[in-house]
This record gives sequence, structure tokens and C-alpha cells, in this order.
Amino acid sequence: MRYTVDIDIGGTLTDGLFSDGRQVIATKVDTTPHDFTVCFFECIREGANRLGYESLTDFFADVKVIRWSSTIATNVLAEGKGPKLGLLISEGHGTDLYGNGVSPAINRVLSPENITQISEPISEEEVLRKVRALLEQGVRRICVSLKGAFEDPSIEQRIKKLVDEQFPDHYLGAVPVLLGSDILHHPDSQTRTHLSLINSYVHTPLAVALFKAEDELLLQHKYRKPVYIGHVNGGVARVAKTKGVDTTESGPVFGLHAASYFAKRYGLDKVLSVDVGGTTAKIGLILNGEVITVPNGDLFGIPLKTPWILLRSIALGGGSIARVKNGRVTLGPESMGAYPGPACYNLGGESATLTDAFLVSGAMNPDRFLGGRRRLQMEQARRTIQEQVAGPLNISIEAAAQAIIERAMEMVTDCCNETLKEYGYTTEGFSLFSFGGNGSNFASGVADKLNLKNAYVFGLGPVLSAFGSSVSDICHIHEEWPYQPLNKASVQEVYKLVTLGQERVLRDLEGEGLSAADVELSVEFIIAKNNDESEVIQLPIEKALNGGFQEIAESRSGSTLERVSVKGLSPVSKFELPHVDISSQRAKTDQRRTMLWPKQADHAPIYDWEQLQRGSSFTGPACLESETVSCMVIPGWDVQIDGYGNAVFTKGGA
Repeated sequence: MRYTVDIDIGGTLTDGLFSDGRQVIATKVDTTPHDFTVCFFECIREGANRLGYESLTDFFADVKVIRWSSTIATNVLAEGKGPKLGLLISEGHGTDLYGNGVSPAINRVLSPENITQISEPISEEEVLRKVRALLEQGVRRICVSLKGAFEDPSIEQRIKKLVDEQFPDHYLGAVPVLLGSDILHHPDSQTRTHLSLINSYVHTPLAVALFKAEDELLLQHKYRKPVYIGHVNGGVARVAKTKGVDTTESGPVFGLHAASYFAKRYGLDKVLSVDVGGTTAKIGLILNGEVITVPNGDLFGIPLKTPWILLRSIALGGGSIARVKNGRVTLGPESMGAYPGPACYNLGGESATLTDAFLVSGAMNPDRFLGGRRRLQMEQARRTIQEQVAGPLNISIEAAAQAIIERAMEMVTDCCNETLKEYGYTTEGFSLFSFGGNGSNFASGVADKLNLKNAYVFGLGPVLSAFGSSVSDICHIHEEWPYQPLNKASVQEVYKLVTLGQERVLRDLEGEGLSAADVELSVEFIIAKNNDESEVIQLPIEKALNGGFQEIAESRSGSTLERVSVKGLSPVSKFELPHVDISSQRAKTDQRRTMLWPKQADHAPIYDWEQLQRGSSFTGPACLESETVSCMVIPGWDVQIDGYGNAVFTKGGA
């Protein structure tokens, strides 16, 4: 028997999915931010125990593949908890970072006093003096990003060599120097600078966890197969082939790919995905079953002129701290995380959070959290809400809990509307997919505010990013940005770029232990037209090299070839979710409790998801709960468990 293991580390909880191709087991444990390898192994141990293994070493002997995604990098950015960075930049660009106006990266990942400008031709004395000043200011990582490094990175490389020689390890300590030209070969200097800063900001906690986990797997458990790390491109690669910025949003991106999986199976053309964890909420779009990639991305408002998965993030999750400011409830951006966590965890948390409000409102069962392994403390939740929200607003605890939940729903709804508007859509025709550790409680509330007719909550919803990882392939990409006009003369130059990309991708995949026969190669061209619109063309690499690109160049003569990207995919073991036929029936329950949001409902029915047969249906107000899910159903919404075991919400009368 051979298992696939998919682990997704979030800001508050760590999810696991274990499958032998026939059955699937989902697990959840607390994230351990002091050492992410602890929750990584605790999650695997929980799964191994449920599969009947007493020894982790014995279990790993039966594991075929491990894939690991996370929101580690995302949460570092969301909460502003990265290290102090220093930046060496070309003279005249100390605040714009080669863009227009003050760069959004300043005061997000970089303090302006830690930016130092370098004049050219460079003076070694000036460089060393300014590096020494940065070190004295306490910076922990130094980025070098100079204008013109796309065409000639030699000056950046010279600075790095100079610093390495003049500041030996015993002086410099653990303050590495990172070059923008090493992170991305891209003509836009601001994009190179932004990505190098983001990579430096998120690198340390991620790298420590990944390499430590690999060592422990090998040395303690004799696991010699690679650990594959989730990348923002939706694929996975080995630790040695992974940069910090590659993993940014990897957990949420796999949630989007899981949403794409279900959109195709449901035949839905327009899907709005809402993924709410413990620290952040992520909004994405699925159109015609495919995850949307935008030409220019951004991370928490930091612009990137490079294709990126469309994913909007806000600092909102179950652990988000609730406060009163100017007579209004606010949530976040700070989160209590897993330790000490929300007040109801009773682990020392003294701040009211969204989770505390859900508990007080009746949306959560205090006895079933994490499968009953932790009992949530109602009195602790009520006390902190009274002290920090109800008291300052001079309202009841119940009204304060309602206000906290209402604010959370507004934040997610506003982000959904802004995302749709930005890309030219209204809510017409969209369905809502709501998932993540806290996403199920948002389904009917957000769908109602958006005037949608249906929403979906998944049986694997709390671990849907891990499920998205379980249907992913090994993927490596090599890209070039030639920015050259399309004509007959450009064809041979582009063939050289494609061939170079093919060689590098195959070399990377060989490093994963794969041969060329295991790999599917394709090439993507981004072409800028004269009206400033971009066209994306994808071809199998054989077709591109055998006349395919020549046809493109001849038919689009005068346009500009912006990007050439070679992608190599190699499939790995996947789990396919089974579907069964259903017959409709009304659900029955004897369980009741009071629910407060959006308005008080006494004796609202509580349905046990794990006891409901597929085809069972009921109407809100109600709560649907399981060992891992708490799901409010507000008045006016009907729910049916479908053939996949998912909950399909329909607006009453729709």
C-alpha cells in the first residue's frame, strides 16, 4: 500500500490529507509558529495513527510522495513580521524603487531609513561604508537591485563579491546579500526589486522549516524520497529548487486549483472563491473551470509586472483581533494565531477574536473543535468580548459578537466586490465556493450580501488547499523577457530562447529524479499588440520549434514579444474524489441551540454532517457541523448534501 501525503501549514491550523487512492483521511493540528516542523510532523503522526501505524518510520516506508504547501510566507507579509531589510539601489530611486511615486513596498517590507542609494560608477569605499551603516542599523538581510541589471548584472555581482570578501562570516553573521538579478530575469527594475525584497522578507522562517524537515525525514525516519514544495504556479518542486517567493500564496493557490477541480465537475463557468483561514482571507476567480492568471500581479498591494495567479488577500481570519476604533468594530490585521490563539482556546490569549465571536454566536460547537481534542471555553470568549468590544460600545456581549461577525462578512464581501469590479465583472451568474478553516461560516452570509443564488461548502473544505496539492504535478518553469518586435528576423532568436528554456527545465526536472520521457513540455508566448492589449498563446514545445512560432511571428508582424516561458510538467500520484447518485430526503435532527447572526434564532436545528446521508436537505436558520467544519446557514437559504458529499446552498425560491 502506498500513500500520498499532502500538508498545508496555515497561520493557525495545519491540515493534512492522506490517501491510498481509494480512501482519504483529513487531519488538523495546531500550527506551531516557533517551529513549523513540529506541526508538520504532528499532522503526519495524526494521519499515520488513524491509518493504524504506531511508528512514523513504518508509515514513511509506505509513503509514495509528500507535498507541502503553506501560508507561512503569506502570513509573514500580512502581519508584517519579517526581518529588517536593507536595500542598495541606484541613485535617484530611493523611494520610488524605479516606479512612479512612493513604492507600496516601503513601510510594508522595507523602512525608508534602510534604503541607501549607490552612485555609478560605483566606489568600493562608498559601498562598504553604506553596507556597514546598514549593519549598524540592525538589518538582517541586504538586497542589491540596480537599474540596468537586466541587461548587465555584473555591477550587482561585483557588489556582492566585494561585501562577501570584506565582511567575513564572523563579522557579517547571518546577513546574506541577495541580488535582484538572481531572483528574476525581468526588464522591469521595480518588479525585480519588489520580488527580491519579498523573497528576503519571507525567506528565513520558510527555509529553516523546509531544510529541518528534510533532515529529520532522512536522519530519523530513513525517508529518502523528495519532499515536494508547493509553488505559486500551482505545481510542486523539491526544496533545493524552491525560493521563498515561489511559495508565497502557495497554500491559497492550491485552494484555487481545488476550486477549479470542482468547478469543472459541477460545470460552473463563473466561480468566486473565498478561502478564510486563521490569519488571512483570500479571494479568487475561476472562469470556465480555469484559475485566472493576470498579466500584472500584486502581493498585498506591492505591484509585480509579471503574470500571477489572480488572488486578493486581506488580513482577516479566525484569529483576527477585534477592537473598537472611533465607535466601530475593527478586525485585524494582527492575529492571535495558534499560540496563544483566541481567548476561547484558554492558552493565554487575552484578545477578542472572530473565533470567539463565532463561538458566542452559536456558530461553533465548543465540544467538537479539532474533533473534540480541545474544548473551547465559552466564558473566556464572553469575557474578552465584554472587555474589548461590548463594554466600549455599551452594548450586550451578544450584540458585540453579532457586530464582530457582521464586520468580518462586510470585509470579505467588499473584497469580493472590488475584485470583480477590477476585472470587469458583476456578481451576475457567479457561484460562491467557500472553504478554509473558517470559510464555511462565511458561505451563506457572503453569498447573501453578494446577491448570489448559490454557494458551495466542501466536505474537505477545511483542508481544501491540501486537496488542491493532492491533484498537483511537479512543475518547473523557465522564462525570458526579450521585449523584441515580431518579424522574420526574430524567429531564430526566439528558437534559441525556447531551446535554452527546454534545456534548463529538463535539467531541473532531472534533479527531481525524472527523465525526459516523464515530462510534458509546453511553451507560452505573451505578445503585446499595438493597442496595449496582450495575447497569450500556448503551444506544445515540439510544435513551437517546428514552425509554430514562425506562423505566430508572421501573422503578428509588428507586435512585441514580451515573454517566452517554457513549462515542464510531470504527473505524480493523485486522489480522485468519488461521486455517488443521490435521492432527495429531508434531514432530521433533535439537536438545537440559539444562533445570533444575522438575527437571533432560538432553538435553531443543528445537523451532524457525518451522520447525514447524501441527498439530505434542510433550511436555515441552522448549523451544519462535523469534526472539522462549523457552518452557519442563515434564514432564507436551503442546503443539500450532494453526490460528492459537499453542501450545496441555494437561495430560497431560486
